[in-house]
Amino acid sequence: MKILTPRNNKDYYDYLSGIYGIDEKVIYDRRNFTLLSTVDYPIFNYTPNDHDEPKQERRSWERVGNKHKWVIKYEATQQFHCLLEVGLKWYLFEIERYLDKSGNVCIDWKHTKTIQIKKSQRVSNQPITFYKEYWIRDRSLWGRRNSDSEPKAFVEEDDAIYNPILRETPIASLISPLDIYIDLSTYISSLNDIEVVDTRSDVQKAESAGFDRKTSFRNIK
Repeated sequence: MKILTPRNNKDYYDYLSGIYGIDEKVIYDRRNFTLLSTVDYPIFNYTPNDHDEPKQERRSWERVGNKHKWVIKYEATQQFHCLLEVGLKWYLFEIERYLDKSGNVCIDWKHTKTIQIKKSQRVSNQPITFYKEYWIRDRSLWGRRNSDSEPKAFVEEDDAIYNPILRETPIASLISPLDIYIDLSTYISSLNDIEVVDTRSDVQKAESAGFDRKTSFRNIK
């Protein structure tokens, strides 16, 4: 894959082009990019704000071993759910922002799930896009098995960051550079594929399978 990007704005997976070679037919144009670590948003900015506070104590009745008992947990009041769409994959993240005992801002990232998707499920027109917020409807969890059972992501245009440079963000330590590189290369390569549409009628398809339309479909008594 060949990556087009301004000088000194390489990402953490770019070095793999030197290992796998450059394919001039597979080009990722990343000249219009955003350095994700500099985005003014609470999950990247450690500057204290009016919403910052320590984790809050929460009691929940849970099963522990063979018994149920009250369990004390500490949760951040600021929680974020973000989505990184890379080619035909969704990487889902949960982020907590809170103050520690010394009053310092802490931002904890967790990669919760990876979902393989089809082109029809993509929500962006760019090879890679980061969404600051998302919501996913997954009807397959309701026991439905129809054409609408594939997960569908809902996002807002204002939450989209197209062609992000991921280095210097927690994503670089959570998702391997090889995964990002392969996701991008595979997807961009697929855009060069020519889709062959079968325009034959049902009769023509049957004849090509060896059926005689004069005799094969008669009612035999």
